[in-house]
Parts: sequence; C-alpha cells; structure tokens
Amino acid sequence: RPFRLGQDEEILTQLQNAVFRGSWGFCPNTVEEVTARVRLERCDPECIVFVTDNSLPSAYNWTTRASSDDGATGRIAMMGVHPDYRGRHLGRQVTVAGMEGLKAKGVGKIELEVDSKNAPARELYKELGFVKLREALWYEKRLNIGDRQL
Repeated sequence: RPFRLGQDEEILTQLQNAVFRGSWGFCPNTVEEVTARVRLERCDPECIVFVTDNSLPSAYNWTTRASSDDGATGRIAMMGVHPDYRGRHLGRQVTVAGMEGLKAKGVGKIELEVDSKNAPARELYKELGFVKLREALWYEKRLNIGDRQL
C-alpha cells in the first residue's frame, strides 16, 4: 500500500529503525526526522510503498527522483524488510513495486547504494538487472575520551 502523508510517519520510522538496527553506521531515526524527510522536494510520498501483513507494514521501499539534462533519475533511497519477515521474498516484491512507481513517473534509470556486506540485497539487485557502477570506501576511527569511547 502507499504511504499516507500525515498518518504513516511513525510507522515508517519504527519499521526503518527495526530494519537497520545493528547495521554499520545506522543511527535510529526519530519521527520528527522522518516527517521532515518525507516532505523534502525530491521525495514524493506516493513513492514510498509498504508491503503489509494484516495491516502491519512488514517491508518498505522509499524512492526519490530528480531531473537532469539526461532525463529523470530515480533512486531507491531505502528499502528494507522487517527482521520478522525476512526470507519470504518481500524484498523483491517491495523493490519491484518501487521500481514500477518510478517508471510510471517517467524515470529513465534507477540508482541505489547497498552495503557491500549485505549479500542478500546485492544478489536481489543483480537479479533485478542493476549493475555495479562504482564502489565507495567508508572509514571509521573510534576515539576514547576519558572513560567513554566515542
């Protein structure tokens, strides 16, 4: 089902936080942050879709789009399946729904980023026809300040 502006911000926040809990670099979002993001210029609330189980969202796909000289480009900004629902092929279902939504909006190409250690997601995107364009490296240094590690 599509995202409902003004009604689903808390649901999306909870789902997103559950999906990415424990992922490298993820910091849980607040309802206020998600509320602001779904209202950004590049975000069309119609381009956020849920897969539900008895009205409970179990997966989501959040896409954005931008126009450029070579046409509209879509972006899968976030996609995830709640841990309780993994292994049921919902990732494919919700990703295809997001791709179809972008295509209906006139997008000529779709981009995304994926964590190199997320083998199921990498395999799904490859099966859906995505090709690797480039690779990014992320570095981290933990600092000890007093008795706390930052």
